[in-house]
Amino acid sequence: MSLLTTLQQLRAAETQYAQPLSRLRYLHIADRPLVFLPLNRPGETARPLAVMTGSDPHHPHLFLAPPGGDDLFLAALADHLHTYIRGFQKDWRIQPAKDDRPERREYLDAPQLVVTGTASVDYLKILGRRLRYRPIPDDTDPAASVAHLGRWLTFFAERAEYSASSLLLNLTRLLSTHWATGQSALEDARLASLMAWIFPPAGQTGLEAALDAEDPLVHPPDGPTIDPSFESARLTSLFASLKAARGARRHQHVERLRQAADDYLTPTWKLAWQALSTLRGMSPIPSTIARWNTDIRQFTHHSDRLDAGAPPQPKQDNAVAAAIGLAELEHAAAALDSHRALEDSFVMAERRTTGEAFSGLVTHTEPDRIIEAQGPRQRAKLRPRFTVHTTDPVRLEVNRRLAGPRDPAVHMNVCDITYTPDGIDIVLEVITRTGTVAQPNRRSVPAVGTTLLLTTAPEHFPRPQFPAWDQIPWTHAGPHAKAAGQEQPA
Repeated sequence: MSLLTTLQQLRAAETQYAQPLSRLRYLHIADRPLVFLPLNRPGETARPLAVMTGSDPHHPHLFLAPPGGDDLFLAALADHLHTYIRGFQKDWRIQPAKDDRPERREYLDAPQLVVTGTASVDYLKILGRRLRYRPIPDDTDPAASVAHLGRWLTFFAERAEYSASSLLLNLTRLLSTHWATGQSALEDARLASLMAWIFPPAGQTGLEAALDAEDPLVHPPDGPTIDPSFESARLTSLFASLKAARGARRHQHVERLRQAADDYLTPTWKLAWQALSTLRGMSPIPSTIARWNTDIRQFTHHSDRLDAGAPPQPKQDNAVAAAIGLAELEHAAAALDSHRALEDSFVMAERRTTGEAFSGLVTHTEPDRIIEAQGPRQRAKLRPRFTVHTTDPVRLEVNRRLAGPRDPAVHMNVCDITYTPDGIDIVLEVITRTGTVAQPNRRSVPAVGTTLLLTTAPEHFPRPQFPAWDQIPWTHAGPHAKAAGQEQPA
């Protein structure tokens, strides 16, 4: 936690109102998101009792799984989700070939699932794993099967691990990056308490509203776990009645169970759409569009895999796939942090307190510095240098690539860091937008006396190289693992 976030939390505790951490949104909010509120059956793992879902805030769909009705419930839920997804598979564009990428087809937009918190993200991941290996009957459409429902839920849950992805939106996590409250992170994970701090009713402070929101009869917990008081007050007797009932009486008890689930989920449904409306009203940072385009490509790729009859996602990645996935997660998170800092002054200020960004005065420049050609086929390069003096704390090292909001396309490498009695001198070398020796770009070199604000460039984080499958050693379950007495991962 940074100094700025801590100060805002202390201020929120003192004033009893949430304090802003950012005024710009960094994730995409779709025009037609699908809010997905699962409610699990008491005492069982990944076995839904009900799901309230829909893309219209005024007309939610409630899918109920009474005892003995799991198959019908899953089939109806699969049809609903697939109908929503198919709405984004009608229109596409052709992306031309670029560099080593061939020409490819790509959808114009992508679906977006919205859940209230991390517990629901984890629940979808577990439920997806439970369903995606189910056999697909020969006489059914695979695209509308329960197995494909599991594969889609797994896809969305896996994309949620990327902090830059908007395909599965985690409301409490996103809201917590924009507001600091006077309560703990555990309490922030509950949508009702978090929204009470951010938008308390008239005449109440955020703290007072949050205390009222703790009443489970007024604001039931988000789920998927059912509140124990609700279970003992309504569900226990309903399940007992359903077990003994037959015929018309069973239908009556099912409707009573449906009403109970509706009463439980409706307050959270309304809060989720209020949160979405709030986030949609915030201006996005410019790089949000590029990240959503990445999500569209991932959606297109997964759709194509399903259409081609590809197998479900494996239970466990092999060593190379796991390493690549971890590297991609780290790269995406670091690049997102840098983009946010370059485009959001709140985030830049926060990075300055941690030493990942600094403000300084240009004290010396070498705008005409040239690196001579090293061989007969190489040309001399213009590589200007300049020195920045700062009094900010700095946690950088030589060869780190930096950029600033003054011109984010101009990147510079850290060449030297010298500590002086009154601060730090940092020598930087401009490596992009320099122009040529014959036609230098003077705008890429700041003048002496200019104040610069710099942080790590998003493109600084290179992707490591990993071995091919046949090069994985047997110690990491490679192709010769069976000969060594080990089992290869699925």
